[in-house]
Amino acid sequence: MFELLPGTGVLLPNGVGMLRFGMDRDATLEALAGLGDVRADHAPDAARTYTVWWGDLELTVHANTVDGPEPGDLVLEGVVLKRAGHPGRPVPNRARVRQGTFRREWDGPAVVPVVLDGINLFGYPAAEVLEALGEDRYPGLLLQSAPPGGYLPAVTFQAEPPPGAGVLISADTPEPDITDYEDMWTTGRDAWQLEPTGSGYRVVMKGDQPMDLLICHDTLYELIIARMLAAGVDIVTE
Repeated sequence: MFELLPGTGVLLPNGVGMLRFGMDRDATLEALAGLGDVRADHAPDAARTYTVWWGDLELTVHANTVDGPEPGDLVLEGVVLKRAGHPGRPVPNRARVRQGTFRREWDGPAVVPVVLDGINLFGYPAAEVLEALGEDRYPGLLLQSAPPGGYLPAVTFQAEPPPGAGVLISADTPEPDITDYEDMWTTGRDAWQLEPTGSGYRVVMKGDQPMDLLICHDTLYELIIARMLAAGVDIVTE
């Protein structure tokens, strides 16, 4: 079990130890090595990512360059836990919309629990997880969108910056990639409709059995809705 501890880091399974936000590269690699072979990848802006597999999950940590005793010191600033099958068998991690059809990627719970405040984020359908988390969610928790009735494919867990710092989570954070959803307001626009909810819109795939599109990431949701409205996607009121 991975346990997410807000403001602290991630407690690793099997008594391996803990990934603490702000820990240096050597300590991070030592903790990850307790889970298995670690893969290092270069990332933009002098950052590095390190990845390891555990069960049916892929754990990736992000270390960023900071000012420290040694030039180019790296410290842990964020963790991504992704449902990724098994090593050697890569699978997509996003629900893709193609030609007005929906492909479910995760139809059941993960084998390895990922727990925040007693809630297993990969153990129940995304809608139930969101309801359990409530509106006042930890600001360092980002949830990747899931298909209707599906389970979360990935979560990102970051350190919350102190007031005024805006170092790790700020307006400079890149917008989520919406490339995989472009059909919804371009070639596949006629397969979708928007239904006002009073506080926004529900995205619904048309058909004999209409399906809601659950978008767990707030920024991604806003971007998709804005594109659909601008493209003139049907707005249907009950």
